[in-house]
Amino acid sequence: MQRAFSDFISIPEKAGIIMVIEKEFGPSAAEDWAKLTAGLANVVKCTFGTAALYDQQVLQEKIRVYRDAGLSPMVGGTLTEVAVLCTGGYSKRHLQGYLKYASSLGFTHLEFSDGTIYIPDDKRGDIIRMCIDAGFTVISEVGKKDAKKDALITTEKRIELMKQDLESGSTMVIIEARESGKGIGVMDKDGKVDFGELDVIINAVGLANTMIEAPDKSQQQTIYMRYGPEANIGNVQPRDVMSTAA
Repeated sequence: MQRAFSDFISIPEKAGIIMVIEKEFGPSAAEDWAKLTAGLANVVKCTFGTAALYDQQVLQEKIRVYRDAGLSPMVGGTLTEVAVLCTGGYSKRHLQGYLKYASSLGFTHLEFSDGTIYIPDDKRGDIIRMCIDAGFTVISEVGKKDAKKDALITTEKRIELMKQDLESGSTMVIIEARESGKGIGVMDKDGKVDFGELDVIINAVGLANTMIEAPDKSQQQTIYMRYGPEANIGNVQPRDVMSTAA
């Protein structure tokens, strides 16, 4: 691809992952958006369990568009959490059918989380390895979607779980912030980044191993200014990919 202004403007060769949350495109809109953001976004997550609401053929067409554009389509963590509830457990016996079907649709990545349900800490690794064995690249997440429950997770516990997930095979671990980016994880109630906590996590886990959910452009800017372009940013809206990359 020949980028505009490439003779005059250099783009950093080393950049972090941009993970987009997408819930609104049909195949045609996805194709147009993918052409615009080629080489900028990396992972597209069907978020909030919305993948289960699509007509199967439409979903497969959209996934194919993303893969053809070099984007990695990811099953959102909420959908897997619902699958755990619907199948009655999180053993291979319970989830292998769900995982096989998700793979057959064309998803290459899977987000493992327990933001809305309870999964014992000692079972996280088993599930991550199960998803990897099913052919998925796993990006796990630490945190709860309920702000009160998330606030009970200490920095030390967050680091412990992140390291555990990485040892189990996750390519990186997301710090939960939801779509709002306020009052969850390392984001305060006003949406400002708590670098006091985030620095501790980054130092312990590593920048390359950490994805920071930061849906707001001001959050993204402050994170990039602190850690450079190699920071991994999650929960970027499709309309904001160009500004995030800029």
